Amino acid sequence: MNSKETRAERAQTQSRVAREPIPLDQRVALSPAEFARLCGRSPTWTYRLLYAGKLKAISDCGRLLIPRSEIEAFVSRKSEYNPAPVEATK
Repeated sequence: MNSKETRAERAQTQSRVAREPIPLDQRVALSPAEFARLCGRSPTWTYRLLYAGKLKAISDCGRLLIPRSEIEAFVSRKSEYNPAPVEATK
């Protein structure tokens, strides 16, 4: 870096890809917070799924990433909602 070069000048040299975020529906993998936002839930909910083994993440790249294939597998496990009857306490 040239000592006369300012921070603003360095920022202008970033590639176009680095400046434009990719929409969530087009990403190959999502962070736990992005997955939660996509599902309308909290990041804590996502971490609970990860810790329970219901959702698998890639963790060897320096941060947790949930691959699109895992998201599709998670959504495909849908089933009809059949709540258990709640018994009244006496």
